[in-house]
Amino acid sequence: MRWRQLRETTVRMQDSALHELVEAAFEQPRLRVLSPGRSMQGVTCSRRAAPPICRDLPGVMPIGGDRYRVRFADGRVQEVNGAVEAVSVIADGLPDDAVPWPSGA
Repeated sequence: MRWRQLRETTVRMQDSALHELVEAAFEQPRLRVLSPGRSMQGVTCSRRAAPPICRDLPGVMPIGGDRYRVRFADGRVQEVNGAVEAVSVIADGLPDDAVPWPSGA
């Protein structure tokens, strides 16, 4: 449900870079099982769909010119070209235990 809402929102916003990012993230199985969200103009993923939202997973935002900035929980930042590459960097940067937490956890 949250993925559907986020995908619809980015279409309405007419922000092609953000929409491409969301669509690329949705196609990545490791990210699709997580709960997506927006932070400013970026996309985040959480192990939980309801608060408190987890902040231990990488997030990404478009920065213009088909460039994206990936921010990791430890403060590292990596800039890449293209939404698909950004999603790949995020997926590779996920901890092994990056899976949804059961409700109430």
